[in-house]
Amino acid sequence: MTDGEIRFPTLGDAIAGRLTTGVVKGAVALLLAWIITLFIDVDVTFDRIAVSLVLAFVISEVVGAVIERPIVLRERRSNPGGFAYVFLPFTASIVISFVASFALDRSIIASAVVTAAVAMCNLAELLWTKSWIPGPTPEEEQATFDEFKAMTKEHFADDVEEIKRRARDRTRDRYYKKKARDEAKAQKRTGDGKRIR
Repeated sequence: MTDGEIRFPTLGDAIAGRLTTGVVKGAVALLLAWIITLFIDVDVTFDRIAVSLVLAFVISEVVGAVIERPIVLRERRSNPGGFAYVFLPFTASIVISFVASFALDRSIIASAVVTAAVAMCNLAELLWTKSWIPGPTPEEEQATFDEFKAMTKEHFADDVEEIKRRARDRTRDRYYKKKARDEAKAQKRTGDGKRIR
């Protein structure tokens, strides 16, 4: 596979993907923030914390995609792994969460709650996906896809042949029924079609 054939998602696609996962992480972070506020007295209302969380997630997910993009392009892998690929977006999300929530709420405690919830969600995602481990190269991904395609074709070959046979049979049956109807109409018009007693 040449460099011209390798196509990585655009920056817009990467941002959209991160925002989509950010929705799930944001919901979990909201739940975590609510649990934290049950044990810590926060000097702002919970709806302000929720708005801070949304703002923090949107900004940090966009910035994370922008930070990851040059690493992805340089390494020629959709998941290049490594310290920079993991550490830089994670650190940026923590800093952005604190700054965004403090700018909105002007409360250190509320900012700490938002930052802790964001950090826990991002750390859980990082540990679950093990994104520090490099993913497959485009060539490996293509080889896996080709292998899966061949296996699928082989596995369903009998079914495909049966479907084709049935389609041929139906087509033949429709042809002969239509031919019989046309012949019957032709006989009726010519008067040859007499009833047999």
